[in-house]
Amino acid sequence: MKKLGLASTVAGALMAALIGFAAPAQAHNHHHDYYWWDQLYPTVVVPHVDTTVHH
Repeated sequence: MKKLGLASTVAGALMAALIGFAAPAQAHNHHHDYYWWDQLYPTVVVPHVDTTVHH
């Protein structure tokens, strides 16, 4: 029974390490080379409006 507990502890630690290393890689912003990225996640473009008074 102790071997099973040790094996599950080691497996849990390895999975935690795997998830810990995968999260920063997933969060890395590296989509600048993909032309289709804006089709999946559209960006908002707001025009600049001149609000000064013209006499």
